[in-house]
Order: sequence, then C-alpha cells, then structure tokens
Amino acid sequence: MKAFVLGAGGQGGPCASILARDKEVTEVVLGDINPDAAARVAEKIGGGKIKTVKADAAKADEIAACARGADVLFDMVIPEFSPHVLRAALDIGAHYVSTAFDQPFWEELIYGRPLTLDKELKEANLTAVMGCGMAPGFINVITKHYTDRLDTVESVKLRIAKKKLGVEEMLAPWNPGWSPRQALLDCAEPAYFVENGKITETAPYSGLEVYDFPPPIGPAQVTHHAHEEPLTLAYSIGKGLQYCDFKYYLSPQPAAYVTAGLASTAPVRIGGAEIRPIDLLVKLLPKSENAFLNEDPDRYVQADKEQFVCLMSEIRGTRNGRDKTYKIHMPKLTANGGKLRELFGTSLIHVALPAVIAAKMALAGTKKGLVFPEELDAADFLKRFLDTGIPYEWHEM
Repeated sequence: MKAFVLGAGGQGGPCASILARDKEVTEVVLGDINPDAAARVAEKIGGGKIKTVKADAAKADEIAACARGADVLFDMVIPEFSPHVLRAALDIGAHYVSTAFDQPFWEELIYGRPLTLDKELKEANLTAVMGCGMAPGFINVITKHYTDRLDTVESVKLRIAKKKLGVEEMLAPWNPGWSPRQALLDCAEPAYFVENGKITETAPYSGLEVYDFPPPIGPAQVTHHAHEEPLTLAYSIGKGLQYCDFKYYLSPQPAAYVTAGLASTAPVRIGGAEIRPIDLLVKLLPKSENAFLNEDPDRYVQADKEQFVCLMSEIRGTRNGRDKTYKIHMPKLTANGGKLRELFGTSLIHVALPAVIAAKMALAGTKKGLVFPEELDAADFLKRFLDTGIPYEWHEM
C-alpha cells in the first residue's frame, strides 16, 4: 500500500506512525498546510518510509497533485474539508478513509438525498469509508457485529463517558485529542437522533440522563451530542430500527465555553477589532498535535490507573421471536500504552487504527461508493483489528 495522509494533527500523526510500521505499506506521504508541523511529526516517527509535503485541504487539485500514486488517501483534517479531499481521491483513483464528516453528507442522510460522489465512486470502482475512527467508526462496527445476530432491531443507544481519578477536570487544560475547533462545534450544534423511525433534531445538551457505566466510571450524566452515528445507523442497519441516539458525558469545560458563547462563529466587535469567539478560544487551547509529539511513555502506567474511557452500545431487538438485549462495554483503546508503542510507535491509536483497518478492507475489496463503518463486514474488520496484536477486548454485559 502507498498511503497519503492529509493532516499532521492529533490523529494524522498516529495514523502515519501506524502506517510507517506496517509491513504491507511501502510509502507514506504526510501532507499538511503547515510543513513544519508535518516535518516534526515525521521526525518523531523516523524510518525510511515517510516523507512530507505541503498541502492545502481546501484545494482538491493541490491535494490530488500531492497524493498522486497513492492507493489510499487518509483524510485526517477537520470535516468541513471532506468534500475537497474526497474529490481529490476520486480524481487520482485512490480509495478514501475519513474519521469524521459533516456537510453536505449530514443533510443528505437526514433528507434521504443521493450521497455526494457516491455514483462517481462506484463507477470508478472505488471505496470511500466515511467516519471510521473510534466514534464514529469502531463503535459502529461493534454495534453491527451484534445487530447481525438479531432478526429485528428496535433501538440502539450509544453512550460515551470519561473519568480521571484524583484529577479536577476544570483545572486541567482541555484537549479533546483532535481538533479543538471541531470538538467545540460538536458541542454547540444541534444534535440528531432517531425516534419512531424518523430523524429528529434536538438542542445541544438536551436529553440529560444518568447512565450506569461499568466501574470505575459508574453513573455519569450524558446528553445528546452532535455526532454521525444516529444518521448512519438509521441509513445502514435496517431491521425496523425505531430509536437511535448518541449521548456524550457532560464535560464541564466545553459546556462552560458553549454557554458563555465562546464556541460561537458569529463575529463580535471588541474595541476596534472584530473577532469570532471560537477563534480566540482555539488560539488559547493546546494544539491537537501536541498530544502525539509530547507523548510521554513514562506516563503510560499511571494513565491506565487514572484515566478511563468507556464506550457503550445498548442494542434491543428480537431473535427467533424473543426479545433480546445486548449491552456492549468497550473500554478505552489506548490502554497498555507500552505494548501499543511497541506495535505502532504510539499509544494514541484509538482513532487512527480503525481507519487503517478500513483502508485495508477497501484495498482487499468491499462495497464500492460511499460506505459507512457499519456497512463493512464486521467480523472481517474485527479479525483484522485483533490480528494487529493489539491487547484489547470488549465485553458483553
């Protein structure tokens, strides 16, 4: 595989690191609008496979010129650029993988319109896997792994919670692990869920409930959150799905930013200057690539003792005429950092590794056109995932 990774930030760096250590990958080109950032990431990864180029994610022709010859184009920039990156992949005849997406795809899913470039990709015999990181991505595949066992699916409830033991979250710099700007927009924008088989819009931070996560997280407040999963699962799962939502733990920092208006994109005038509040806030927050560049192996053991992430998929339906409920607990994918670093050069593989698995499935041959993670063969995906040697298991509850 020859890979082009666009974006050297919090997820592009780990993606390039995984690819550079993969025996099936012969070349990795890392592109970013900031060539210095790409060079720092490449220097940390080392080895002879990786090189860097300057590439502007807003310019499809520039991306295509830089990525020509690649078998797969990994889209690791913020979702607003997805249409440009996808167009570039189509133009050079490369498969495409992203870890998140936004418009125009959300609107197309909501209103049942043809998906952008789907027809053209099918005609070119290409696969574009949309939103295959951890969530969306890995959580979708696990969910499909269990909906495949049911004859009908009544509801799918997705929940995510995080907890830091002994740490006051409000006093620590907020770094979501990917673009802070996109994370803030996700918190501030309307969310969507499926009710009575129809996609429904709701306000951010609505639908407050206390969900019982496994220890050490325990009961945690979660609310509706703008995310892709309800839209794609409603599109893909079928089987009579009536209800589907995605709820995220109530994090005090972004909630405070949103309620104070600091996540707004509307310009405000301060003295003689006009600024957008979100631009000021993002300028002050830690840069997403710092998590990869400043990764400290000496902290792995302590992180496993203090920092917890839990993904839950609660699936209700019927099998052989009987009601059936699955509750799937997916602990954090970044545990056992020493082993992950040995395998992939980094412990921060939770978003990038599922993207790499999706790329390999695209190359091996899967559904063509625009594909969502749950449309991939779940058993094949999970086998490839575990065959990497990752020390991971999920739990049926």
